[in-house]
Amino acid sequence: MKSPRENPASPNRAFEAVIFDMDGTLIVPLLDFDAIRAEFGVAPGQSVLESIHGRPGEERRKAHDRLVEIEVAAARQAKLLPGAVEIVAAVRSAGLKTALLTRNTREAMNIVLANHPSLRFDLVMSREDGSAKPEPDGIYQACKTFGVLPERTCCVGDYRYDILAANAAGATSVLLTTQRDRPDFADWCEQADYRIDRLNELYPILEL
Repeated sequence: MKSPRENPASPNRAFEAVIFDMDGTLIVPLLDFDAIRAEFGVAPGQSVLESIHGRPGEERRKAHDRLVEIEVAAARQAKLLPGAVEIVAAVRSAGLKTALLTRNTREAMNIVLANHPSLRFDLVMSREDGSAKPEPDGIYQACKTFGVLPERTCCVGDYRYDILAANAAGATSVLLTTQRDRPDFADWCEQADYRIDRLNELYPILEL
């Protein structure tokens, strides 16, 4: 691997920035969303976050606090996926900007980053920082911060919300297929610009 010294990105390279999802993309997915939906009374396939946000005041607060409790417990046990540290370091070494954009809560995100300090990003954003994926707002925010166009940005994630957000923003979407066993996987995996089974398959896509 090249030295971690950061060099200016080549003007001929397709991308100037890479935005990574967290759960299931850089860390082993520990959140059992089927069990979470069952606990919160959310229909299969429906978003837990959006369901909670639509509830009345006190019910919404209690559900949110419980969800954060679940997320934080999982974050404390989080393990990195193979190649996670290496690919982020390689992206930074090549002079590309890096962002972490997660639907997870800020507390859980910070625990993961504190427990795995080798994961370093130029920008980190949780759901408290704006509209969560599949809305493209976080991608636009990262691009504005970095001064790059969405068309020169690559977004890497493991679920349809990641792909929908990237496509809506006009960025390049890369699907890491850790969710292949989901019953709805075939419905949305084809929407990604690229599909990879392992993080090391990103190197040729990013021209590293």
